[in-house]
Amino acid sequence: MRIKSVHIDGFGKWVDQDFSLPANPQVIYGRNEAGKTTLAVFIRSILFGFANAKGKNRFQQYRPRTTAAYGGSLLVEAGGQQYRISRTTGQAGGKVTVTDQQGREFGPEKLTALLGNVDQDLYQAVFGIRQADLAAVDELSRADIQRYLQQVGAVDSGKWRRLVADLIKAGDQVFKPRGRKPVLNQHLSEYQELQQRIQAARAKYADYQRLRADQRTAQEQVDSGQANLKREQEKAAGLERLVRLWPVFEQWKRGRQTAAVQPISDEQVAAANRLGVQEEELRRQVKQHEEQLAQLNGRLAQFDQARLRADHARLAEYQDLRAQLLQLAARADQHRQQGGLVERRVQERSRLQERYGQEPPRPLTERELAKLEQLTRSGAPAVNQGLILGLLGLGGLLCLFGLAGQHGLLRNLGLLLVIAAGGWGYYGYQQEKRQLARRTAALAAFGRQHGLSKFPPEQWLVMQADLRRYAELNAQLANSSADSGRDRDRLAAIRRRLAGKVSGERPDELARQLLGWENQLNAQWQSWQDLQQRLQTAQRDLTTLKARLREVQAEKGAIYQSAGVADDAEFSRFLQLRAHSRHQQAATAAYAEQLTTGERQALQQYADVADLQRAAQQAQSQLAHERAALEAARQRQQAAQVKISNLAADGTLPELEQRAANLAAQIWQEARQWTTYQLTAQWINQALILASADRYPAIIKAAEGFFATLTDQHYTKILLDSDGVAVLTATQERFAAAELSTGTAEQLYLALRFGFIRVMSDQLSLPIIIDDGFVNFDYLRRGRVLDLLSQLAQHNQVIYFTADDRARQQADVLDLERLDRE
Repeated sequence: MRIKSVHIDGFGKWVDQDFSLPANPQVIYGRNEAGKTTLAVFIRSILFGFANAKGKNRFQQYRPRTTAAYGGSLLVEAGGQQYRISRTTGQAGGKVTVTDQQGREFGPEKLTALLGNVDQDLYQAVFGIRQADLAAVDELSRADIQRYLQQVGAVDSGKWRRLVADLIKAGDQVFKPRGRKPVLNQHLSEYQELQQRIQAARAKYADYQRLRADQRTAQEQVDSGQANLKREQEKAAGLERLVRLWPVFEQWKRGRQTAAVQPISDEQVAAANRLGVQEEELRRQVKQHEEQLAQLNGRLAQFDQARLRADHARLAEYQDLRAQLLQLAARADQHRQQGGLVERRVQERSRLQERYGQEPPRPLTERELAKLEQLTRSGAPAVNQGLILGLLGLGGLLCLFGLAGQHGLLRNLGLLLVIAAGGWGYYGYQQEKRQLARRTAALAAFGRQHGLSKFPPEQWLVMQADLRRYAELNAQLANSSADSGRDRDRLAAIRRRLAGKVSGERPDELARQLLGWENQLNAQWQSWQDLQQRLQTAQRDLTTLKARLREVQAEKGAIYQSAGVADDAEFSRFLQLRAHSRHQQAATAAYAEQLTTGERQALQQYADVADLQRAAQQAQSQLAHERAALEAARQRQQAAQVKISNLAADGTLPELEQRAANLAAQIWQEARQWTTYQLTAQWINQALILASADRYPAIIKAAEGFFATLTDQHYTKILLDSDGVAVLTATQERFAAAELSTGTAEQLYLALRFGFIRVMSDQLSLPIIIDDGFVNFDYLRRGRVLDLLSQLAQHNQVIYFTADDRARQQADVLDLERLDRE
């Protein structure tokens, strides 16, 4: 069998985890607490069953703490087929299911067949290797080795050995050669005593037969006397009973004469009592509800209901006022935040007033600015001064050229140009003077019209920006003042509307108080509504209770009427009278129950008690006569019995012979049973010896080879004798197992286990599971162990759990720590 993969639903720390085991040997690495032992125990648990919860075994169950799932499965290959072995929680080690490749399911018997009938103890003794096992080699003896060989040599040999022990124990309970308590020993002694008693009884047999005849005659007389005595005893006892019953008989006769019939039934009485209890309970509940109504009305009167309704009807209005207060509070915060800006605006306006007067003129409009610009442009010269100067210069040049060159035409032309230019210039000057006067007058009128007269005209255009800023500042400051005034007015109006409900100066404070008042109003409204609802419910309940009370009173009155009474007091007296009558009836019935029909008929035959007593005395006299006759017959019988006992104190001859025959048959059966136990035990022991004898030399030889390899040929031979296990070195030096170092002793035990596995691999090819088994080996010997595991892997699957960090470097290693991190 080879395990291909492992799936764990829940076992210890592993939950919903899969492991693939492709390599052989398969090295599984993990430090402490990584889950190596948990995985190894899981594999053994799937194959052989979960540990039970008794004693320390409960810690071997590995039940997970994070999930309810428990168990898992193994995918194994055996005989060229693959099977999935699943085990879940259940009784007797869990519920196991084996599924083949075709999906067919099998039960535990299939798993037993796959394991070759190997149980858990045998598997652990051969294929399971743990560190604790390796440390026990110095405690082995030749008998232990022989027992292991028998256990390995024959499948289920452990069961056979237990059967042998049971057979020997059962045989010892039947017979022991020198025993006294076993049943066969006791029966043999008893049989010898019976034979001696039979010989003595045969000599007295004739007298015994005569006495037996006398005894039978006396027995017949005793039987007849007993029958007569019994008859007379019954007659006398019957008469005595009638004498005792005579007072009862007289009471019965008187009771029949005084018995009366009751006017109402027990059901009606019970109904009246029940209705009375209900009436009392209903009265109590009516009173309780009336008190509750009074209490509720008192609590309701504490509310000013008109004001409460009015305030609740205006709740939306108050909520709107609270929203306005919150807006005013926000605006007040905004005004406080803008206080610095207003101050700066006032300062800036003061600076402009210092510059342009307390009341600067208003700024000009766009049309007025255009007009002012036109007035300032109208002062330009009327003539082209540049042209005039050019003509003057040209005329002067022509005059100079004419005078210099004696050209009169040029001189005259130059003079003409100079004169013309001078006249033109004068004309232009006059024009400009007139225009300047008109412009000055227009500017003066414009300044007077717009309040600019006290400022130079050349500043009029420049100062317009300051005038516009001044007007803007005035407007902003006026708006701020107007807003503040409006807010104060709104706040005052709201305070007037909320008078009597809140008090305060700031809008935020008023809003908080109004919110508290609203909450208080809602609470009062809810309390008032609850009281109204409870009051209505209590009124309905009270009406229902009163109606039910009237119904109960009517039903009870009908019963009272049938009993002929009017109220509770009369009904109570009626019940007392009725109980007395019923008591008389019950007494009469009790007397009647004490007398059977036959007894009443027998008592009626006697006139009085004296007549009955005379008949009883006569019966006692006849009884004494029969008792004396019976006693005489018994004395004759006892005399015959005494003589028979003296002749055969140990029993009669036929009786003794029958007892001896029965005992002989029983002895024969017990002897056969004891022989069967002995022969069966001997046969099983011989079979076990034969099953393992042919493998013993091969196992030792294989173990010697493994041990030599592990110790680098230092030890070459393994010896087994009555003193235990010993080894020989290559130089024939002998060492007992206890003399070896811990690591070498463990290697010796490991070699023996490997020898078992190698020789038995043709019969049992099960996985070898090694759980941290080589911690005391040095590096070289650990490497040799791995080489040996590779050899064993040719016939068996090898699964090696280790915490050695060097194992992580090997190919196909299963790293549990890396798997856990993933």
